[in-house]
Amino acid sequence: MTDFSNLAESEQQTETPEQRAAETLRRIKQHQTAGRYDAAMSLLDSLMEEHPGNVKLEHYKAMNLILMGRKDEGRAMMEAALAKAPEDPVQLCDFASHLAENGELERATEYFQAAVEVAPDYAIARSNLGGALVLQEKLQPAIRHLERAIALDSSLIDAHTNLATAYMRTHQYDKAIDVLFRALAINPQAVGAHVSLAAALLRRERYESAEHHARRALELAPNSAEAALHLGNALASSGKMEEASEVLLNVARGPVMPLLALSRLIHLRKTTADSSERKLLESALRQEHKLGKEQRATLHYAAGKAFDDLGEYATAFDHFRKANDINKELHTYDPVAGTERADRLIEFCSPELLTRCAGGGLSETAPIFICGMPRSGTTLMDQMFSRHPKVQAGGELRSAVMAMARNKRIRDALEEKLPEAEITSDDLSRLGEEYVASVHQEGIKSEFHTDKMPSNYLYIGLLSLALPRAKFLIMRRHPLDNLLSNYMQHFGRNQPFSADFAHLASVYASFDKAATHWATALPDKVREVHYEDVTADPEAKMREVLDFVGLEWTPDVLDYKSSLRQVNTASVSQVREPIYRRAVERWRRYGTSMEPMARELREFLTEEELAACGVTD
Repeated sequence: MTDFSNLAESEQQTETPEQRAAETLRRIKQHQTAGRYDAAMSLLDSLMEEHPGNVKLEHYKAMNLILMGRKDEGRAMMEAALAKAPEDPVQLCDFASHLAENGELERATEYFQAAVEVAPDYAIARSNLGGALVLQEKLQPAIRHLERAIALDSSLIDAHTNLATAYMRTHQYDKAIDVLFRALAINPQAVGAHVSLAAALLRRERYESAEHHARRALELAPNSAEAALHLGNALASSGKMEEASEVLLNVARGPVMPLLALSRLIHLRKTTADSSERKLLESALRQEHKLGKEQRATLHYAAGKAFDDLGEYATAFDHFRKANDINKELHTYDPVAGTERADRLIEFCSPELLTRCAGGGLSETAPIFICGMPRSGTTLMDQMFSRHPKVQAGGELRSAVMAMARNKRIRDALEEKLPEAEITSDDLSRLGEEYVASVHQEGIKSEFHTDKMPSNYLYIGLLSLALPRAKFLIMRRHPLDNLLSNYMQHFGRNQPFSADFAHLASVYASFDKAATHWATALPDKVREVHYEDVTADPEAKMREVLDFVGLEWTPDVLDYKSSLRQVNTASVSQVREPIYRRAVERWRRYGTSMEPMARELREFLTEEELAACGVTD
């Protein structure tokens, strides 16, 4: 016979009040997870009768009231419980979370901060504080708290995804990718991690991987509009235009993120009178009054592009003007500071410095810097170089800016905190070392590689000393075409000067000064290349350019559409087409609408061009 005596003895043991309370709390949590809030409340009331005055139970009841929709009552009770235990980190965090959900983010941050101060090793408090700081764009302190939260508890998925967001917003994409892969190791089905990873991989131009994670996110959450948007962007950047258009159109027709998808679709292909995006655009314009400022700017840039496609140039320009007026308000630019910075970089790299610091730097690599004003043809030139067998195309690398940021002595000298005479060839060699180390982190190992960050023209003097084998191709384009193209593009905070004609002209004047100076001062290292010449006779121009940088001719550079180099810039759709000249003298379509810009650019234009824009005095 089976003996049940041990079990009988166990059943006869009496549970302590604490054990019964713990079991009841476990059942309460189960009820709450299942949405059975009334059942949870019944158990809470019973517990509170058994344990009158227990502050934690009052807190739990307050949270349950909030879950039941009785927010005012629950909040009052939560505040009362917190007043009795003001240093309870759990209560502080829960109350802060309620405030955040109610839109009171600044006050919520104060309570999260208080929880961290009371319990510095409470990982959830660190994680929540970091997440709140990310929402407020306070990214450096957010990163510190989120990194600490993960060190304390590596299982916190939200801490990983929020940290990745902070990394991406500070352009630390490799760190973002690393932390998101760690999140997926914890939970391979974390949809948010897949979505964020797709976004980070897009920024690192790893489009096949971005496509994979976007598709995985959609498998787990088929209605994720953000995942679909990333999928569309990855497909477009990989040249899969038809599939990308279909994905983006589906999102544009949906209830979530339709405007972003519509904008991307309009910029991806030409709008026609009967296209689906034309109808969606008209509907969006009727609903403009419901949108925030950023969304209205996005809408008007898209509308400008669509009406330009349709040949309705006056309407197009009106939309571009509205979009840029919003951007000017949202993203300010200081033209005086910009000009002073550009002038200082030229002044600093004096003939004396160039002579004194010559002979240093790193000669192991021969970078080809393709720089100039944005929208001047840098992407086209990069794509053509990518077809050369000896060149690894780097795209828009931040390596020069990062190398400058890491070289304190040069920064101090530029800011006149250190005498210029104390800068030596060793300082420039360190600058070269930092640049090369950053490039290697990008996976670029070739002797010849391109770097098409447009603003690198500012650093030509310093980079020529740091990397003595470097060549600099300064792309030039007719100023009216170039600046109009900038004005038509939604750069937002990344290029705030593009929203104002006067600011565009100011930046162009600084660019022209730098281009002319360095082409004259360093003729063996710097060559100006006109976009119009490349489109008029690409073979002749590329033969000349390849000879200048020290590479042999290959006709493959003319077949840039076949490049395996994928694109994630404003030129993504254009580089999939044959070289065309329809962007040359595009400004003439807009006639007298260009008059304010032409006035600002007077010194760079002919009398005929000024007259064509309506400038007669």
